[in-house]
Amino acid sequence: MKKHLIICIALVALMSSCLQEPDIYRLLPDEDAAAIPYQKGDEVSFLNQDGDTISFVVAHDTLVVYDYYDYYPLFEKDAKTSVYQAPYCYSRTVELRSLADNTSLEFTVTLDKRFAFSWRESGSYFQWYFNCQLTGETQTVTINGTTYDNVFLCQEYDIHTGEPFYQWYYSEDVGLISVKYGDRSLTLNTSQTSSSSR
Repeated sequence: MKKHLIICIALVALMSSCLQEPDIYRLLPDEDAAAIPYQKGDEVSFLNQDGDTISFVVAHDTLVVYDYYDYYPLFEKDAKTSVYQAPYCYSRTVELRSLADNTSLEFTVTLDKRFAFSWRESGSYFQWYFNCQLTGETQTVTINGTTYDNVFLCQEYDIHTGEPFYQWYYSEDVGLISVKYGDRSLTLNTSQTSSSSR
């Protein structure tokens, strides 16, 4: 009898050690989700580096489980373990697609307003990802004659020249205001931008 009891205890211990803790996914707080002001039905126009107008429509607005492999640059590595501190959470992704071609702008926000922005141009190999955290100081800027308050400037510098490698201005109220990467740029065209929510 004692032998059976020891075997049962050993089996229970073995089975419980094989059970995996369920992943707990943290909800994306409304305040973080609202960092992307675009909604379905919005049309947004930008002027490119040549002065041409490019119009976009919100094609997708999804709240999905955060995928570490897609968005790992949003999170910092732990200095001791060199492991990314990526929580299990939800993210909100909004894609704006050009009305003329397959050029797209995609915005993703996760916990603590960690933010990723990608810009893909149709018909070229140009595709770039920009990351930052929408926290800290904001500024007031005037771009193309329009003044915007509470604007975040995200930029990265070239280690050789010290010049900005890319920079973009973003506001939680109006979204992307301006982005510049090399000789390419997009600037919000306020005269042709409409929104169902603004």
